[in-house]
Formats: sequence, C-alpha cells, structure tokens
Amino acid sequence: MNKKLMVPYILIFLLYLIGFSVAGDSIGIEIRGQVATGNFEWTADNFAGFYYDIDDDLGTETLTTTITEGNKLQEPNGITYTTTAQKNDFDFEDWGYYNVIGFQANQYFAGYLNDEIVPDENEILFKESDDEHSLSDEQLEAILVDSDDEMTITSGTPLKLEEGYVLSITSIDIDSNKVYLKLTKDGSVVDSKVISPSKGWATMADKTYYYKKDVGDSKDLVIIAAHFKNAFRGADQNLATIDGIWQISEVPTEVKADTQYDMMRIAAVTSDTITMDNKDNTVTLSKNNEIDLMGDVKIITSDQDVIDEANPLRYYIAKEVTEPGTYEVRGAVADGDFTWNSQNFAGFYYDIDDDLGTEMLTTTITEGNKLEEPNGITYTTTAQKNDFDFEDWGHYNVIGFLGQRYFASYGTDYGYGTSTEILEEANVTNLLDYGELTEILIDGYQEDVLDLSKSIDLKENYSLKLKVGTDKKGMLIELLKDKKTVDKKALLMPGTYTYSTKIGEASRMPIIAAHFQEPIFLEGKGYIKLDGLWQISENPIYVRRGTSFGLMTVTTIDPVSGLITMNNLDNTITLNKNKVISLMGDFNIKTSDQDIVDDANPLRYYIFKSHEIAPAGGSL
Repeated sequence: MNKKLMVPYILIFLLYLIGFSVAGDSIGIEIRGQVATGNFEWTADNFAGFYYDIDDDLGTETLTTTITEGNKLQEPNGITYTTTAQKNDFDFEDWGYYNVIGFQANQYFAGYLNDEIVPDENEILFKESDDEHSLSDEQLEAILVDSDDEMTITSGTPLKLEEGYVLSITSIDIDSNKVYLKLTKDGSVVDSKVISPSKGWATMADKTYYYKKDVGDSKDLVIIAAHFKNAFRGADQNLATIDGIWQISEVPTEVKADTQYDMMRIAAVTSDTITMDNKDNTVTLSKNNEIDLMGDVKIITSDQDVIDEANPLRYYIAKEVTEPGTYEVRGAVADGDFTWNSQNFAGFYYDIDDDLGTEMLTTTITEGNKLEEPNGITYTTTAQKNDFDFEDWGHYNVIGFLGQRYFASYGTDYGYGTSTEILEEANVTNLLDYGELTEILIDGYQEDVLDLSKSIDLKENYSLKLKVGTDKKGMLIELLKDKKTVDKKALLMPGTYTYSTKIGEASRMPIIAAHFQEPIFLEGKGYIKLDGLWQISENPIYVRRGTSFGLMTVTTIDPVSGLITMNNLDNTITLNKNKVISLMGDFNIKTSDQDIVDDANPLRYYIFKSHEIAPAGGSL
C-alpha cells in the first residue's frame, strides 16, 4: 500500500483507541452466587439472585451445571433449571392465597387459589377471575404490588399504581354509603365501579375494588385489587382509607414448552413446575468470559493465570440489576449460629480472577435469641497479596472491609514486592501502621493510545498533562488537582510517573502511578501509549482499635499480618421477628415475619447489604 494512503488508516485506528476506559463508573449491581470449580447446584440459599421470601420461607429455583471434557456444559442437560409454584398469602390476608413462583431470578404470579380455610366470600380475586391459574395457561405475570400498608386517598390525591394505572374517587354518597370509583390507564378511563365499604355489615365484596381483563391466554384475570377500610365525605373533599393493594402485570411472561430464553429453553411445564435445559446450546467455559444464560442471569468465569487439574477454572452465576431502586443483597438464611463469608454472601468483597476475599461474620445466639456482647457477632478480614493489573509493578495488599475493596499496603517483600519505580519517593508503605485504609480508584492495564494534546482525567479531580521533549525520548508530566498544578516531573520513556502525598496521618504515600511507552508522531500530531495506571484515594477511612462502625467495634488491627477484627462490644442485640437491624455501614440483619417461632420453627434471619441504583442524572 502507498505510504501516503497508509497514514490516514493508522490515524483512524489511533483515534479509535483514544481514551482510558477506567475513567467511567459502572452502573448497576452484580449479585453473584457461590463460586464453583466443577459440577455445581445453586439454590436460593447460595445464590441471592434467586427469588426468596424469608417471611414464609418461599423459593424453589434450582440451577445445576454438569461439566464434561473441555470445560463444556454439553447440550441438552449440561445446564438444567427447575422452579415450582408455592402457596403464599396476600399481604392483605383476608383475600386468601395465591401461587407465587420464582422464574429466572424474579418473582411471578402463577395463579389464584381456592383454599378451604378461607371463607368463600373473601376470595374475591379467585372468584372474579375466569382463568385464575396463569401457569396452566403457560404464562406468568410479574407481581407489581402486594401491600397491606394503610393509606388515605382523596378526590385530589388518587392512588397511583404501576403500568400507568390510577384509581380515583369520583364521588361519595354518604346517604347510601356508596363510593364511586374510576380506573384510568395512561389518562383514559378503563373501568368504573361502586363499592360500599362503610355500610353496616359490609362484606368483602362491598369493600373490595377489582379490575379484570384478558392477559395473554388468561381470560378475565383480576390484575388490580384495592381493599377500602372506610370512606367518608369531608367539608371540601372525599376521603377513603385503603389497607390492601394488589397488582400484577398486564404483560404476561410466556412459559410455553420450547420457548427460548438466551441459552436456555423451556423443556416442560406442568400446573406447578417449570423445567429448562440448554438443548441445542452447548456452552464452553473459557477464562475471562461472561455468558448470557437466561433473562438477567449470567455465567461469569475467572481470568485466572493458571488452569489445570490442581487449579480448575472458577465460575459463578450472577444476576445483573440495573433498574433504579434500593436493593438487598442477602446472605444465606440462618436459624441459629452461623458464619457468612464471600462464598455464601455476595455482599462481601470477592475477586474471582485471583480468588481473593477473606471477610467473615459469625453470629452466636444465646437464650432469648440474643447476640450477647461482646462476641455475639464477630467480624474478621485479612489483607492479601494482589498483582497490579500492570504486572511489572509487582503486587500490593488488598483487603475487603465492610464489603468494599480497599488498599492496605504496598508490598515490601524482597524480590517480589511493589516496584521501586513506585516506592522510590515513599516515606510510608503500610496504611495499617496508621490505622487507615483507602479506596482503590484505578487499577488498569491496557495499551491505550492517547492524544498528547488532551489531558488524562483521573479520579478525585486529578488530571495529567503531557509534553514530549524535542528528542522524543523525554516527557514533562504535569499533575493538576482541581485544575491547579501540584506536581511536575520529567520522565525518560518508557517509564513510570509516580506522585506521593499525605494520606491522613501517613506522609508521602504513593497515590498515583502511570506507565508510558515511547511517543508516536503522525502528520504533525503526537500520541503516546499508556499501558499502566494506578490511583488510590487520598481520603482514607480510619480503622483504629476502638473505632465503631454502627454496632460493631474494631478490636484488633495488625499491620504485619493485615488482620482486622470487630465485635459487638457493649451492644447486645435481640433478634425479634420482622425487624431490620442496622449493623455496620451498609450491612443489616433482617429477621422473618414468620407466624410461628418455637424450638421446631426457629426464627429465620440473614445479613444483607443495601445497594442503591440512582436514576440516570439524579438520585433516588
């Protein structure tokens, strides 16, 4: 090819590569299951992504992998999935029962039930639905609202439901004890009814508004219900109290036999069970891969360095959540003494590539369901060696703390520590000596080609400006913080630029490192290859002995071993039913609202971590 023609193609390629990928923030939550290295089975107990109701101990989803030679999940039964509908009571219990089912890690409605222990006149939703069993019609509906919270609506403040529905009071006739209601969908009236919640001896039919319609193959299925406790007319507006709301989606999820969901297909459907397999879709587990399995569920494999019989490939299933909202990432369910670690609690820090994660929380229950201080709850975590993504820099020590990844120290092992290029200006290498940890903001390795005329944006308002010398071997690097120069250095390429500063009480700790190759010049423009980037936060957290995090207190911090321990000193905790107890940071203990708590039915509980996903461009 003519050299003059070749230059534009090279330039286009370089421009395509411009930009360092670590500058962006990920959106969403990955809820992972237990890590596997061979055949494995995940249930709601070891995969928090599957549907589970702690109050009624509901959840039957099971996914099994069977690995054959070549790390293959051979079709049709290399991956199998089963789920079964279970009886559940409405939050407004007088309505009776329905069938709930977990499907592809989400909660669905499977059908209304006629139960002999519920008075017939109360089973309004069952009686008014022509096709009351959705699963028998090979479809499911998402449960949008199931609530017994008491609320007041007025003629000016209607009840806003999901999928564009709004229930409004049109008028109230006190003399005849009638409430006139209308239901709109996206502003258009779709239904109107009259109920009489305040008349003497009002029945369930008098107090319940319902709306039914055809949903997929199910005819006249009740999709909305509201129970009115009372209603009256005030001086200037109509008011009503609602103490039960139910809504399922009008958009069905099809579960007919042979329906395909990514790699999985529905093999069989009965009146209460769905089974799936990977027919026609053999899956090969190769390193550093993400496989869309079904719905929001994926298989993620490690990017480990060695894969052999002694070090089989690690993998897990995970659910990706991106919808704005507040979510619980829960651990395994307990009903007595228990220990959670990164294997059975997705809220703890874990790095599948290097098999890192040591956080552990143990509960010890004494008489009266007490977690007695000081050791009813104990927490331990230990720093571990981790290679920089740019491996020429050696390793540093990482630690999980309160479910987050933190930097603990640089490696000072002779011959296998942190590169002297990073440490040559350091006064301090171990933050644990000062009772500190700090967040790892960037740990990147990839050969990015950057336009020399543009700054490199880092975290915490830092940026790098580059200027190559006339000899094209040296470079002047200027570091800015809040657009003000804080450091200037000359660098001979290839080489590492490092910036050290004070972190808390630790002086001259390296917080930024960047490795540059030699520059490239094309048609008068300069480019440089950046293949290693590192940044830790200059704003540490303090983990000194006696420091409290919620109900937990730091009892040990050992800079040599990297060990941190905490317990519930001075904070005895009683596990009562239907409670959420703020434990430490974003960690909580949740107890069930089960009907019976005794020796045969001990109280169920789990730890969970709260996560928020904010809407794009805003907060919740």
